[in-house]
Amino acid sequence: MDLLRKAERPLVIVGKGAAYARAEKNVNDFIRATDLPYLPTAMGKGVVPDDHPNCISPARSLALQKADVVLLLGARVNWMLHFGQPPRFNPNVKIIQVG
Repeated sequence: MDLLRKAERPLVIVGKGAAYARAEKNVNDFIRATDLPYLPTAMGKGVVPDDHPNCISPARSLALQKADVVLLLGARVNWMLHFGQPPRFNPNVKIIQVG
């Protein structure tokens, strides 16, 4: 949490693990309480509504490139997330993964 608090450009990525775990309430409560921007993966869509004001799907590429701390909720850093590597991700990004 300290990394997220100190982040200048934090980003939450919601993946299929959050959907499979039926963690909608917990993830929505977290996004509401922290007011962090989030990006759903293709399989994480629907955990938090796409029309939520913190959803940054239209700016996906820019958000990934600029984020200095990424919190993965039920997501993996695989080919769909470009393995967390530049140029898609900030070269200095710190990634926190919650399974």
